[in-house]
Amino acid sequence: MRKAKQKKDYLRLRIFVVLGFFILFFSVILFRAFDLHVMDGARLKKMATRQHSKTVNIQSKRGDIYDRNLKELAISVEVDSVFAQPGKIEDARAAARKIAPILALPWMSVEKKLKDQAGFVWLKRQVDLDDAQRKELGSVEGIGIVKESKRYYPNRHLASNLVGFTGLDASGLEGVELYYDSILRGSSRKFVGDRDAMGRLLLFEDPDKTIPVSGMEVELTIDKTIQYITEKSLKKAVDETGALGGSVIVMDPATGEILAMASLPTYDPNELNRSGVGHRKNKVIADTFEPGSIFKLFLIASAMEENLIKTSDSIFCENGVYRVADRTFHDTKSHGWLTIPQIIKLSSNIGSAKIGERLGKSQMYRYLKAFGFGAKSGIDLPGEAAGSFRHYSTWSKVTLHTVSFGQGISATSVQLVSALSALANGGFLMKPYVVRSVKDSSGKVISETGPVIIRKVVSEETARKMSEMMIGVTEPGGTGTRAALADFEVAGKTGTAQKPDFKHGGYERGAFMASFFGFVPARDPRLAILVVVDTPRGDYHGGTVSAPVFKEIAEESLAYLGVFQEKGGSSVATRPGVAQAKAKAKAPAVALDDEGKTVLSDEAGETAATLPEIGPMSVPDFVGKSVRTVMKTSKERAFDVEVIGSGRAVLQKPAPGDSIPAKGPVVVWFK
Repeated sequence: MRKAKQKKDYLRLRIFVVLGFFILFFSVILFRAFDLHVMDGARLKKMATRQHSKTVNIQSKRGDIYDRNLKELAISVEVDSVFAQPGKIEDARAAARKIAPILALPWMSVEKKLKDQAGFVWLKRQVDLDDAQRKELGSVEGIGIVKESKRYYPNRHLASNLVGFTGLDASGLEGVELYYDSILRGSSRKFVGDRDAMGRLLLFEDPDKTIPVSGMEVELTIDKTIQYITEKSLKKAVDETGALGGSVIVMDPATGEILAMASLPTYDPNELNRSGVGHRKNKVIADTFEPGSIFKLFLIASAMEENLIKTSDSIFCENGVYRVADRTFHDTKSHGWLTIPQIIKLSSNIGSAKIGERLGKSQMYRYLKAFGFGAKSGIDLPGEAAGSFRHYSTWSKVTLHTVSFGQGISATSVQLVSALSALANGGFLMKPYVVRSVKDSSGKVISETGPVIIRKVVSEETARKMSEMMIGVTEPGGTGTRAALADFEVAGKTGTAQKPDFKHGGYERGAFMASFFGFVPARDPRLAILVVVDTPRGDYHGGTVSAPVFKEIAEESLAYLGVFQEKGGSSVATRPGVAQAKAKAKAPAVALDDEGKTVLSDEAGETAATLPEIGPMSVPDFVGKSVRTVMKTSKERAFDVEVIGSGRAVLQKPAPGDSIPAKGPVVVWFK
């Protein structure tokens, strides 16, 4: 009886041990299953998909790029790309010997690819084949041909730094090609297959039957003829002077449209391997430099707008030597008393420095910011630089004086020509742009870009007076006589600026940026042009190096546009462009979203319909605005503000439209 009980207890123990073992075993299995299916399921599913299937992507036809007259600048042509499915090829060596001569490849490298374990391999992409070659390739089992789109630039170097280029996969890498890439590229063609146990690709669809969606067409503001004139004239100057390079930008001052944009050195986008990175850079928007004497115009316009100087005023120019703090400023020639027009005509540094003293740090800073310096212009191209313009609170004792004649500040060519256009069109800073419209493959207009006013900088009266004084620069006795035209008055300004030495500080010895900018016809401008020549050898002055380039471009372009000499002339502010932007509240545009991707938008930005008519030195209307908005605006406009209370602004002092106080804050009450 006792033995029977012991035997029964032993059997029960064995059952519990085995049961425990099974519970533990299945618990481990269940935990592992839960980990694989729930905790790590998504990752493993992706791994399985990558291992079991493969997608081969072929890009569809990319949209073409045209100039404003629908002349081709970038087109896509269909070419052949040859692929192989090694699993279907019985004799790799025989096939390689037959294929290699057609593709101009070593037969051994082709044989290696044909013996590849992969189910799909490219043999050669984007090749030009004739009908006989296609037929011969098609006779080889396992060899296929698909049509791909290849980018071609029919004008080679012309406008290449602006248009940009694409990679082998037809993705934009520079210029318009990059900025508008998502619009130009369209959809890609894909064919999908599964991998077998050996990793070979099994195709279940014909690559040739996939229907693509072509990219959209882009029409630029660029005029191919004016672009050619511009590049020809710039290259001639760079070659003759032995300069390192140069840049030119031509803008319609009434609209902000870029008619030409040239950079040297340049490149042929059809043969990228023959050019370096420096050749592909668009100097007009990416390179910053100290503008030198051409900058004086914006200082003088600001002082005139504030009624601090009049055209009849005279300033003593210290006989060519002027000491401020620990610095001594010089003029190229000794001058005594000069009128304001003479300061512009003779390009006096000392006269400009004394006008800067009248304007003062804060007012100078606000006006130059209003002209667009120290901020990107917003042009629809990638790689734009903002330039360098430090807040006046960080200026030294001489910064105000050096900025007055264009030192201690850096700017891009597109910033300078945009600011110049504001003097040409009656005081409006226009947003520069290079794309007029976007169309689908059927020719339907998807989006159009129109003129956009960023802000009003100076009055039309100030702009008119500046134009009158700038005409004197190209008249006998001025520094820019070589820019003068026989049939038209030219309003312009020369500039000769030293190049900063970033390694050792100060300026490079014997290195200068020679520049000239102006607009023509002076009283009814059609073209605003900036010419910059980088480090010319020998004579380095803007009046002798860059002014003749301006003359050649202006003369030939006006003749091409059919602009003839007219007496009098209307204000450019009444021409289509400025007037159009003032009349319209919105204009469709192509822009970038928050992630930097190109999207179609119905808003072109703020226009004159919502634009305050007060100048950059006037107090904005803060009533109804939040504290955050008021603080942000005051920071952008560079004046102090005192906040009293919270909520929304109900009162302010000074009143909207009054001058910003030279000393002390603008006080705003909130409730």
